[in-house]
Amino acid sequence: MSNLSEYIEISALKENVAIVKKDGKLYVKKNIPSELTYLYKILMSKHHKNVSQIVEVFEYQDCTVVIEKYIDGDSLADILAKNKYLSESMTKNIIGQICDGLTFLHKQNIIHRDINPNNIVISSDGCVKIIDFDIARTPKKNASSDTTILGTAGYAAPEQFGFSQSDIRTDIYAVGVLANVMLTGMLPGEMTYKGRLGKIISKATAIDAGARYRKISDFKHAFTNEVDENTNCVLKVLRCIPGFRTFELWKMVIALIFYMTYVPLMFLFVLWTEKNFAALSKTVLSEILMFVIPFLLLTNLSGIRRIVSRKPIRALIVSILISAVSFIIGVLILLPNFS
Repeated sequence: MSNLSEYIEISALKENVAIVKKDGKLYVKKNIPSELTYLYKILMSKHHKNVSQIVEVFEYQDCTVVIEKYIDGDSLADILAKNKYLSESMTKNIIGQICDGLTFLHKQNIIHRDINPNNIVISSDGCVKIIDFDIARTPKKNASSDTTILGTAGYAAPEQFGFSQSDIRTDIYAVGVLANVMLTGMLPGEMTYKGRLGKIISKATAIDAGARYRKISDFKHAFTNEVDENTNCVLKVLRCIPGFRTFELWKMVIALIFYMTYVPLMFLFVLWTEKNFAALSKTVLSEILMFVIPFLLLTNLSGIRRIVSRKPIRALIVSILISAVSFIIGVLILLPNFS
């Protein structure tokens, strides 16, 4: 370990935080409460690309000084201030990396408890970093609630206000809120994002911690539509098939019926009507109207119902009506083939 005096202060960022320099490299120096020393030592001993790297920890009688690697980039707060909200693809990428960082922290039995745009930095090479562990903690056995009420308004889970003890679901709540802010520019209480991602966000930000995702990796897989590399190969394949990607029972039932009826019928109709191109075209069109359009709308594949309406109930009702009309038109087109 080097000496703290080797780190030369360049500029102060805020109280007890400064940018320092050593051997031509920039670092961040922070004074932290002594009770957090153990936590920063854990982070110093183990590194993850999506977590701010702790380089050194200096213990003194009245405080502890930590040296973190300086991150050349912009905070997510600054990015959102410029753009208001982000695209789904960009949000999925950033949220996915945050989840990876939190998975690492949770494996070390560390709960961050303050995931918000100010504590997420995106480096110049696009790597997302979680910073600021000043209110992080490890869960305590037999504790019914947190001893100190801390957290950023809007992002702090209900249990952080003394209702129960924080655990990994506390970070899941905050990431859910953050995802919604990134997609809409607003907190879930003001407006929740629509479609499949909106449902995932609602589950992650449930008031009752028991109703949330159990692990941050579960939230990541649902939100980014990725599967764990250790997941069964059959599940990996199913995740790629429309209707089975979210593993919602009603969607899988509809998809199964669709695949068991549409594919055989399509094959039989093509054989039956291959007499001429016009008849074949009519059959293909009727199948699209009878099966494909209703399937897309009723399963809300890729959030397609947003085209109909941004309001979920209205979108569902209109989608049912469109599906019914589409099916009837398809049948009418096909009827002459039976005469």
